[in-house]
Amino acid sequence: MDGMMTVRGWEEDEGANDDVTTSVVVAAHVASLLESRRRALAAARVHRPRYRSSVPGRLPNRPRNFELGLQCILRDYFGLDGLPPVFGRVQFERRFRVPMPVFLRIFRAIKSRPFWAQRVNATGQPQAHPLQKLVAVFRVLAYGESYDRADEYVRLSKSTIARAVKLFTEFVVDEFTPDYLRPPTRSEIEGILARNAERGLPGCLGSLDCSHWEWASCPKARAGTYQGRDGRRSIVVEAICDEDTWIYHIFAGSPGSLNDINVLYQSPMYMDVITGKWPPRDFSFTVNGNTRTLLYYLVDGIYPRFAFFVAPYPNPQTREQRTFNRLQEALRKDVQRPFGILSARFYVMLHPCRLWSVPQMILTTQTVAILHNMGVEARRDGLHRDRARRFRDPVNRAELPDRQALALAGEPRMRQVTATSRRWAPELVGLVGLLG
Repeated sequence: MDGMMTVRGWEEDEGANDDVTTSVVVAAHVASLLESRRRALAAARVHRPRYRSSVPGRLPNRPRNFELGLQCILRDYFGLDGLPPVFGRVQFERRFRVPMPVFLRIFRAIKSRPFWAQRVNATGQPQAHPLQKLVAVFRVLAYGESYDRADEYVRLSKSTIARAVKLFTEFVVDEFTPDYLRPPTRSEIEGILARNAERGLPGCLGSLDCSHWEWASCPKARAGTYQGRDGRRSIVVEAICDEDTWIYHIFAGSPGSLNDINVLYQSPMYMDVITGKWPPRDFSFTVNGNTRTLLYYLVDGIYPRFAFFVAPYPNPQTREQRTFNRLQEALRKDVQRPFGILSARFYVMLHPCRLWSVPQMILTTQTVAILHNMGVEARRDGLHRDRARRFRDPVNRAELPDRQALALAGEPRMRQVTATSRRWAPELVGLVGLLG
């Protein structure tokens, strides 16, 4: 037909037509890729940050006066020119959420690191002091404020404070995790068992529970994974603590769509239990005349009836069962208190998280837990010494009243509880009500 484009080989050679069609398609595809790349490069040039430096044609640096920011901090909290500080130690702990000895300990450990050490620029002027960066980090963690909020006080830019927060969380986790986020030692286990036996539950190692931290910056592509039943996107935080709210185990990062059972199967604590690494089996306790060697944790009713868990009766019928449930729920509040303390003391955990990655949220959670434990150690050092002195004497289990007795039915067989099967152990934790 006239006016229509014809391709050589369309009517004569079908193979030639295939070659021509393939060439046209490949050429069109390559042209589209080149156009997409051109547009991407153009957009990158438009949104490329304008670096502030001494190069001609670029924006100059803001005259922040680093020395003024350092003088304000020294004057307010440490004293300057022989004058006492404006705010005392009580106000310091209220604003920085940790005692001053803990703050100074962290400062001495971090001040010589490459990013934190004070440097001199090309013009010979000293740059920001490590104390300014550390104060900015604590303001972000304590008040949950944005990175540029502290600029008017510490005289640091948003990018500097953001990098300081990231490096601070990495430093605290790497430096203090072996001391402040670890399983309890043998002496600590003896103290925990003795205190819980006095409270009515011999053989109890602590309480386990989960909480959610809302994620405001969750990508929409991952909303289905991290969105819980309340419609909010969050991550799950699992913790174990003792009576003093000392956190021995914290596991964060699981999507908010998982319940406590799914988080448990991902927890490293659960893996240590099913492989026999934890808890230690050389501790024994006697209940109703039976001696057991498997220590346990207090949990709520959603957890499986594993041998190392003690949960309340789902439907208490007798007075003894109701009495035991009240005792178990009262002691289980030990793990619920730290969640409230962390969110009340460190507002970064109270507000929806604005971080962009789950690994950074995990580092922040571990950092807050470590700072909390360091504060507990500093505030209750005398109490711990008194308890350690008292726990050197052996505890007579026979002197415990019968009303506080707890019976565990059956010797637990840990090898039957595997992470792959995810079935209930045949030896369930049976609670005999002798608390009436």
